[in-house]
Amino acid sequence: MIRKALLVTMAASMLVAATGCGNQQKAAETKAAETKSAETKAAEEKDGEKKEETTAAAETKAHAKGEYQLKIGTVVSGDHAWVKMADFMAKELNDRSNGAIEVSVAPGAQLGNDEAMFDDMRLGTLDMVIGGTQNAAPFVSQYQILAMPYLFDSRDQFESILAQDGEVFKYVQGKYDSLGLKLLGLSNGGQRDLHTNKEINKLADLKNLKMRVTSSATESMVWSALGTIPTSMSFNDIYSGVQTNTVNAFECTLAAYNSNALYEVAPYHVKTAHQFTPSHITCSEITWNKLPAEYQTLLFEVSKEAAELGTKVADEADDTLLDKLTKENGVKICEPDRSEFKAVVEPLYPEIAKGCKGEDLLELVQKEMKK
Repeated sequence: MIRKALLVTMAASMLVAATGCGNQQKAAETKAAETKSAETKAAEEKDGEKKEETTAAAETKAHAKGEYQLKIGTVVSGDHAWVKMADFMAKELNDRSNGAIEVSVAPGAQLGNDEAMFDDMRLGTLDMVIGGTQNAAPFVSQYQILAMPYLFDSRDQFESILAQDGEVFKYVQGKYDSLGLKLLGLSNGGQRDLHTNKEINKLADLKNLKMRVTSSATESMVWSALGTIPTSMSFNDIYSGVQTNTVNAFECTLAAYNSNALYEVAPYHVKTAHQFTPSHITCSEITWNKLPAEYQTLLFEVSKEAAELGTKVADEADDTLLDKLTKENGVKICEPDRSEFKAVVEPLYPEIAKGCKGEDLLELVQKEMKK
């Protein structure tokens, strides 16, 4: 009996010892696993850091300073909103790309008129243009809808349809697709008024006035209906054109009137307020496709900001420049009854829309204006 008890005791002791050894072994294995896991994690983190460093180095190498040389052309000069937009883009693109994108600006039609620059963009020999949509109408005839006289009731209404994510923007890009162009921004380039070398107090005073217009058929139609004799002429030829009496009148924004000293030959500012200036930032699709995805995104973002800047500059000019021009440059203000002008132009809308194949855009604009 004693012997049996002793055997039971010994068995129990052995079981306890075995259990203890098992627990110790399990603890050791757990500790070893934790150590291995920590070592593995550290190794993975170190490997990740190396990969990040390698990627960063690769990106730095891929985007060397000055690797992307871009040029922006515009027909205006001086303090005009389009020049300020171009200068803004040049600085921001350079800064935000750490110097990988370098932009040169060519103002004052150094690279030719708008039509010539559009041709160059399609060929890929010019990267971007900032200008008025009327001068781009030979390529996108529907642009003429955005410049229809007296279509918009207010500046705010006009500016509300120009957003990058808006329906009008998407419509224009659809037309650009077949031209090898990329639309980057739309902005308000300023209110347009008539400027002349003679006093104009009523609609009848326009009869047989030699009027400078762009190559737009719509402009010729409108100003013919208003009684003038339209003459197609480059913007940069206006000064000499008025000086030599080739034309007696032209229409443009106050900013363009001021920056090109056109008040020297046409001292009468006629407050027709007949339209706003839809302005565009357009890029060559060839240029766009050469840029890596991250720089395409950057260019689009900077263009949006440039368009907003252009609108702000134009609005400020419209609000302040006339006072300066009258006080410092002797400009004389004429204020005819605008309703006379509007009554002549509004009946032309269907014909204008049909002529530029813009019936759908006119309908879209009118729909957007009601929102």
